[in-house]
Amino acid sequence: MRREPISEPDLERHLLRIGVSSLHAERLCCDRCGRTPLVGEVVYRYARDRKLCALCRPSRKEQPIATVPVRHGEEIRAQRLRPAADRDIA
Repeated sequence: MRREPISEPDLERHLLRIGVSSLHAERLCCDRCGRTPLVGEVVYRYARDRKLCALCRPSRKEQPIATVPVRHGEEIRAQRLRPAADRDIA
């Protein structure tokens, strides 16, 4: 089956949708209210991988397993993991 060539505007829209979808999948959001916390806010992690924002935190009586500061997406992508041997030397 032969396909028609895709136009430049259609290709741009397709690539934009792919990029937005991947960014949306990576973001942290509150499991209770669905809000995306701002950079610098803290997200609280609970059992069964539940995440709550600082606004919803008072609704839970139990203590969180961990607190995670929200970082900028570009900051996360810019960090490079080094092998353990390199970390021990530095």
